[in-house]
Amino acid sequence: MDMLLDASAIMAIILNEPNKDVVIKLTKGSTLLSTEMISYEIGNALISLYKRHKLRETEIIEAYNSFKKIPIRSLDVDMEKVFKISCKYKIYAYDAYYLEVAKRLRLPLITFDIPMQNIALDMNIIVLTEKQNENI
Repeated sequence: MDMLLDASAIMAIILNEPNKDVVIKLTKGSTLLSTEMISYEIGNALISLYKRHKLRETEIIEAYNSFKKIPIRSLDVDMEKVFKISCKYKIYAYDAYYLEVAKRLRLPLITFDIPMQNIALDMNIIVLTEKQNENI
């Protein structure tokens, strides 16, 4: 099964966050997919943590190297649809990238971003969460 992961799911893995096990169990045996912008978003998130003194430079590099080892296939986004989603829900394009791809390709989405989960459900996108993990 193909699964679309957003940055929150990937950050959980590379930073060994509590939700890491949820992501691993939900994606076991699946093809991992994300948007074509994922490496930039991960880089930005890591630098944000550095600026808030949550990570050191060496930890950023280590985390990014861990990210590069994850077999994630990147997918193109339809920017016109991204703009429509962003405007309709008043969200950043970064969030709309995942929603556009999930909707267009009928992919389940793994995210820990609660507002994104709510919008995805409104768009009839399947959102995989910790609750599904309980049945695995």
